[in-house]
Amino acid sequence: MYLVYQFDVNDDPVMLSKTLWRLKISHKITMNKNQNELWLSDPSHQATTLQLIQTWKDDPQALLRVNLNRNQEPNHSRGLMSQFRSAPATVIIILAALIVAAITQLDSDVMKIRYFTISPLEVIGNQVRFYPLSELMTKGEYWRFFSPALLHFSVMHIVFNVLWVWDVGRRLERIVGSSLWLLGVSLIAIVSNVLQFEITGNPLFGGLSGVVYGLIGFAWLMPILNRQWPTIIRKPLMIFFMVWLVVGYTPLTEMIGLGSIANTAHTIGLASGLVLSLVYWFVAKIRSYKNV
Repeated sequence: MYLVYQFDVNDDPVMLSKTLWRLKISHKITMNKNQNELWLSDPSHQATTLQLIQTWKDDPQALLRVNLNRNQEPNHSRGLMSQFRSAPATVIIILAALIVAAITQLDSDVMKIRYFTISPLEVIGNQVRFYPLSELMTKGEYWRFFSPALLHFSVMHIVFNVLWVWDVGRRLERIVGSSLWLLGVSLIAIVSNVLQFEITGNPLFGGLSGVVYGLIGFAWLMPILNRQWPTIIRKPLMIFFMVWLVVGYTPLTEMIGLGSIANTAHTIGLASGLVLSLVYWFVAKIRSYKNV
């Protein structure tokens, strides 16, 4: 079985369950610490089920109008908007990155970039002066622990990160819930940013890449820890990201015009995602034992 969705405490999934059975989508709904969870027998039905869930959330009666005679995913008149509503935290992070990119003009406006770097910057002549992390605590500029994740320095940079956050992030958010997803992303970003700065001593870095690697690490390890979890990251894709991680430690990225990569943040982001998956799995195990 594959976990697809966790219902809110007050949700009544009866009508949704009936529709799934009418569509011959084998599933079960189980109770886990006062919350119902939807599990599928066949992971190939995940996309159809997620669209049905969104239809059910928008208007439960609309499930009665779903075409049961065609073996296809139900059409959504508001397609993209319905996907946005099903993953609001993912959308918020992406919009925040796009807004910061517009404000800073990517890497064109250093005077505005300095408001989002992990350390406050001062440009004195041809030199850039920055401060240790203790200065952030003194000044109360706590947002800087997270804000470098929203900085991007080229169109390719932000497009690559946004696409992966949307592709992997929204699917994870639908499973673990928006609040837990946002907490995990924040932890990954903060740990990646802090260690990137502490290890390299250079505050001029940014991007959602550390978060991307964290999400990928989490999504890859969970099905290994729990075989009932849906597979989001398959082996070839994981190999690609590991190869790219290694390439980031070589001069190749600068040679092909991609510039220097904050690879420490990538590595720490990946490690953070793996650790979070272990924590999530362990807590879920404890909860399941308590409910037996």
